[in-house]
Amino acid sequence: MAKATYKVHRISLVNVSAFLIYRPGEAILVDSGNGGSEQKILDTLWDLGLELNMLKLVILTHAHFDHAGSAGKLKELTACKVMSHNSEISRLKAGYAPLPPGTRWKARLLVGLGRTFRSSMGKFPPVEPDIAIQDTFDLNEFGFPGRVIHTPGHTHGSMVVLMDGGDLIGGDTLFGVANKQHFPPFAEDLPALVNSWKMIRGLPVKTIYPAHGKYFSFDSFMEEFEGAMVRYG
Repeated sequence: MAKATYKVHRISLVNVSAFLIYRPGEAILVDSGNGGSEQKILDTLWDLGLELNMLKLVILTHAHFDHAGSAGKLKELTACKVMSHNSEISRLKAGYAPLPPGTRWKARLLVGLGRTFRSSMGKFPPVEPDIAIQDTFDLNEFGFPGRVIHTPGHTHGSMVVLMDGGDLIGGDTLFGVANKQHFPPFAEDLPALVNSWKMIRGLPVKTIYPAHGKYFSFDSFMEEFEGAMVRYG
């Protein structure tokens, strides 16, 4: 596995994390948090010795309010490019995506309550992506050793970022909340999510950084893998 030529910095936002992949003079961001998160993200850039124009790209792992909410403002303030999967574009431009169905009973209950009592849930400031991918994208085009990979399931256009150093930034394709399963509690397409997990099993991953919860090892993922395949496959 190649020696990392970059650093990964977690930005803790409101109930979600964004991740800055950076080195001196340049950076890319994975996800943008809820609307109004842009100032904390920009402050983090400054704290790490990066100027605003050094943010080259924002990768949106999917078009949910807590991941795409500040992308439009970041694009406006830094002139960065915004990337998403092709199937997420209409949701990003509309500024709305419905909550996916739950994969277990507590999540199904939460989705039902949200749809009943919070009609505004799922809304966020719209943004128009500059780059849309279908299957994969080589980040060497932006000077970083890694790739973006389509991992449908949580949403139809969900993606992860795999860096050559073995860091996988997983969006909501994997969870890291303490005493919970790594398997996501919400999925638009459960069979597709199972297949995405099977694909991730074969990738050269060392550490997984989910958008919700703490980072965990690939071994921790594998400890859950077989049970998840039985339960959800």
